[in-house]
Formats: sequence, C-alpha cells, structure tokens
Amino acid sequence: MKTAEKIIGHKAFALAAIVGVGVWFLVIPAFTGGLGADPLDRLLHTTGEIAIWTLGTVLSLTPLRVLFPKSRIINALNRHRRYIGVSSCIYGLLHFTCHILYQGSLASFSKAFIWFGFTGLTILVILALTSNNWMVRKLGAKNWKRLHRLAYLAAVLLIYHQSIAGKGHWYISRWLLFPLLSLQLARIAKTWLFPMFRNMLSRKGSWITHGDKSSQKS
Repeated sequence: MKTAEKIIGHKAFALAAIVGVGVWFLVIPAFTGGLGADPLDRLLHTTGEIAIWTLGTVLSLTPLRVLFPKSRIINALNRHRRYIGVSSCIYGLLHFTCHILYQGSLASFSKAFIWFGFTGLTILVILALTSNNWMVRKLGAKNWKRLHRLAYLAAVLLIYHQSIAGKGHWYISRWLLFPLLSLQLARIAKTWLFPMFRNMLSRKGSWITHGDKSSQKS
C-alpha cells in the first residue's frame, strides 16, 4: 500500500495521467483515423467531456478526503488537486477553440448554452491563473480559498451548459451531477449534521443525568 501511495502521490504520476488522457482520447485517434467523418466535431465533444469530467474529479477529492480521512490513496490523490484543476481549464480552452473553429465565427454566442459555458470557462481560467503558491501568499490563504470556491459555481454552469448543449448531453451530465451532489451532501452530513446531533444528544444526556442526581438529593 505504501508503494502505491508513493507512486500515486508523485507529481510524475499526475502529469502522466493528465497528459495520457489527452493522448489516448485526442492524439491517437487523430493519427489513426479514429475521429470519424467529422474530426473537428468529434474533437469538440471529446475535449468538452474531458474538461467537465476532470473538473468533477477535482471537486470530488475534498469530500472523499473528509469521508475517508485514513485512506492513503485518497490523500495521495488530493496532492494533485491543482494539477487536475489546471488541466480542466486547459481542456476547456481546447474545447472552446474547437467550437470557434467548428462554427467559423462568433455567431453562436447568441445561444444561451454558449454563455453558460463561456462564463464557467472564464472562472476556470481565473482559478488556473491563481493556482500557485505566489498567489496564495499574495491573496492570503483565506481569500485564496474563498476565490477557489468559485469552482463549484463553474461546475454548476458547465454541467448546465453540457446538459442543454444538445440531444443526449444530459445523459453525460447526470452521471457527473448526481455523484457530486451525493458526495457533497455526505460531506456536509459528516462535518456539520452528525456533530450537531451528537452535541444535542450529549447535552440531553447530561441534563437527564443532572436531573436524576438532583431528584436523588431531594
């Protein structure tokens, strides 16, 4: 287990995985004729799906760490949140570039789903540009964390963008949306609800015990 933890926690593993996804789904098909009759359309959809799934991955890491704090594998994966987040932005920019090339103009910006996607991508660009230690020191840890919570807003915008982009896209979005919601709800329950209920029960128990002692004395 320690060996697996060291391998997964290494920067080279993260970079190899991030680049490997692009090579496997984009580069190899491009050179082997696997993009079909309309390569640009295929690249457009594939880059978008990689971007949104990569964003979903980085947003799932913190809840998983909270739910399974003793898991060495999850803790090792959490070391790569910045790399994964930046890669989501890069694949999003590739998706946007493919869209411009595919449309041949900016006329499609009149459509609502484009604006949802563009706004979400803009947030990802801001977060990618500030995903470094210098910006953490410049903004301060608290302000930096507040800024990077915009990743949740970006996820909402991009999932909605994906779901209304066309026929069949909601099928992809729901497989990302529902697991993320489940993880966040489980995280909230463990972090806030369970401790609150325990405190309520402990107070109630101490009150009952105190009441029993008082009645015995009387």
